[in-house]
Amino acid sequence: MFDLPKDVLFNLERLSKACDVNKNGAKFYSKLSESYRNQDFKELDFSQAIAYALGRMPATYSVIKYVLEKFKNTRESFSNILDVGAGVGALKIALKDCEVAYTALEKSETMRKVFRILNGENTTIYSEDFHKFRNKNRYQVVFASYFINEIENKKATLRKIFELAEQYVFILEPGTPNGYKNILEAKNLAANIGWYPFLPCATQNCNLNSKDWCHFSIRLPRTKYHANLKNATLPYEDEKFCYIIFSKKKTEFFCNNTIIKRPIKKSGHVIFDVCTNNGIQRIVRTDKASKKFNWGDSL
Repeated sequence: MFDLPKDVLFNLERLSKACDVNKNGAKFYSKLSESYRNQDFKELDFSQAIAYALGRMPATYSVIKYVLEKFKNTRESFSNILDVGAGVGALKIALKDCEVAYTALEKSETMRKVFRILNGENTTIYSEDFHKFRNKNRYQVVFASYFINEIENKKATLRKIFELAEQYVFILEPGTPNGYKNILEAKNLAANIGWYPFLPCATQNCNLNSKDWCHFSIRLPRTKYHANLKNATLPYEDEKFCYIIFSKKKTEFFCNNTIIKRPIKKSGHVIFDVCTNNGIQRIVRTDKASKKFNWGDSL
């Protein structure tokens, strides 16, 4: 589990009390969830932005930390990053202990306000709409988490993301068929402009059954405020997500074998569905070490 840092939780709780989010938070969050399901994205007021941070930030932070850890395990690195659709700054918090030059792009004024409260005033945050963003700089990494799903012109958005990146592109999406569809659209574009899937994919093309979708899951603890917003009783939440990292160069890690479903563990063997450079394959292993592998690991 990746828990939000205690100072961030403290600031979120302080904000929720100041804006009386505890009283109206569940109503705010219910409306937000409905808007996201209906792809009806509107500017939030300050209280709604705090409710969003309390309700979504634990999950988005956990997913971002998970993906950054997977990247770190490849022993690749980067020194500067552009966070498009930065929201309230989950990526900035996840990079807190890393020596990385961070730049954000977030058009929502209230989101930027909460971002500043949680991350301080020293971060460069551009306020333009992404399609109007004009910057001569290119970045080693362009990071788009839960962003493509909110954009109407996805092809133009993806193309611009790749144009701004020098080495890597990170795309994180909800773990839904639509989220996976966005991942596939990014893969198709990448193949046409000379970028390579790096993680978790091992192939340019995907032979997954058309009724299925590649996604992953991470379990995170619910804070008291988190549970209240969602009227939840369980002390944890399972966040489903899709992700892909692209590399400008083809690397040896391109041949990784990622477990794309929860392993089926039997008494004498384990069954894995694995993304290999020969496509999706089902692999059966009988060695004791196989019991330790989990959904999302490289086999």
